[in-house]
Amino acid sequence: MNTSYSNPGRSSGFSLIELLLAMLIGLIIMGGVMQMFITTRDTQRSSEDQLTMLGDARFAMETIAYDLRHANMWGRHNYGSIIECQKEPANALPCPAGHTMPAATADCAVQEYINIERPLFAADDSNPYSDTCASQSYKTGTDLLTVRYADTNRIGTIVLAKDVAYLRTSLNGAALFVADGSGVLPDFPLVPGWKDNNKSSNHLLVSRAYYVSDYTDAPGDGLPSLRRSDLLAGPEMISEVLLTGVEDFQLEFGVDTGRDGQVDSYVRASSVSEWGFELGAVRIWLLMRSQRPDKDGIGSAQTFTIAGNVVNTPNDGYRRYLVSGVVKLRNTYQKGAVRSGG
Repeated sequence: MNTSYSNPGRSSGFSLIELLLAMLIGLIIMGGVMQMFITTRDTQRSSEDQLTMLGDARFAMETIAYDLRHANMWGRHNYGSIIECQKEPANALPCPAGHTMPAATADCAVQEYINIERPLFAADDSNPYSDTCASQSYKTGTDLLTVRYADTNRIGTIVLAKDVAYLRTSLNGAALFVADGSGVLPDFPLVPGWKDNNKSSNHLLVSRAYYVSDYTDAPGDGLPSLRRSDLLAGPEMISEVLLTGVEDFQLEFGVDTGRDGQVDSYVRASSVSEWGFELGAVRIWLLMRSQRPDKDGIGSAQTFTIAGNVVNTPNDGYRRYLVSGVVKLRNTYQKGAVRSGG
């Protein structure tokens, strides 16, 4: 009789070779999965950088465009020549006795923040204000833009902020002043309707300078930025980062010599003969650069045409994107007006 026996304490399993082979296959599979993950992550990061640059560029263009459209708007009119206490051009109306406009700390130039006769100004590839409003490490070879106007919102006299510059304006007159925080207007007896809130209103004075800096957070960080120097309480011009990753900022101005609403030609800032007048539009170029190197090899050397000039970027691994646009100006034809009684 044949009898078979089994040993319950003994079971079959993988041999050492089988284990090593399984581990090898697992490593190969995991390696492929990791490579796919890294590739997907890098692609996603590159796409995010591209979308970020596009969104940032759109924000910067809209911000600059808003200021350009309001340049030379002085509350209830756009006649800068009837504003008292502005910087002293040949035909400026003087301040009344006992009233002066203080100098602004870090202003672009002496009393430049109240240079009403020049509500719009730009410099070609240079910075004429190197020690003042654009002193935060201006990037050589980029343009600079200054804009001045009165904010459209009306502000009640009793809530005027101390040491802030305002314009009080009527249809036939206006004057600049710095509020003392008392809620009482200074006296301007020659401005028609000065005390009448139905005829005159207070508006915040806006004076700004746009320029490119070669750093963002600290000198030498290697991340260029678009800065805006803004008129704040003091009065004082304060420079702050508007947008990181802007390498170049260029401008051209559309001249409307016939004043028929049609731009006859576009010129650089150095060819504009009379700032704020006979200008119908502004062309803007912003060269954006990603904040981190691109890992897909897209950030290689590129060639762009900016304001008629060919610009070659370095092969440094950063992704770049050029955005441009045209802003139509609204208030650049009324050079002056004769004040009437009221």
